[in-house]
Amino acid sequence: MRCRHCTAIIFTFLMTLLWCAAPATSASIKDRMTARIPTIIALKDQGVIGENAQGYLEYRTGNKPDQQVVEAENKDRRLVYAQIAKNQGVDIALVGQRRAKQIAEKGSRGHWFRAADGTWYQK
Repeated sequence: MRCRHCTAIIFTFLMTLLWCAAPATSASIKDRMTARIPTIIALKDQGVIGENAQGYLEYRTGNKPDQQVVEAENKDRRLVYAQIAKNQGVDIALVGQRRAKQIAEKGSRGHWFRAADGTWYQK
């Protein structure tokens, strides 16, 4: 049940972001991000990664399993945020911060989030 909830939240996030992103690249970004969902959820469930206040995944410990997956996800998020920023005429950092708030609000119980002051908290 929890995994379905996480998947639904992430899927909704992807659809929202990709709706705003450039059509030519949105399909490939969407496919890549969707394929990473199970790994990301597993890492979050284990408490290895969390969401930071800038809208990106971040490791909470020195242990960095699946580092390529996390880096690829952050790279794609950066691309999506950049397109949204361009479309809205705002700074990419603002888009990331807004998204971080949405992720934290919709995040699953037990997952970790990093506040703007750098402190980690568990929902």
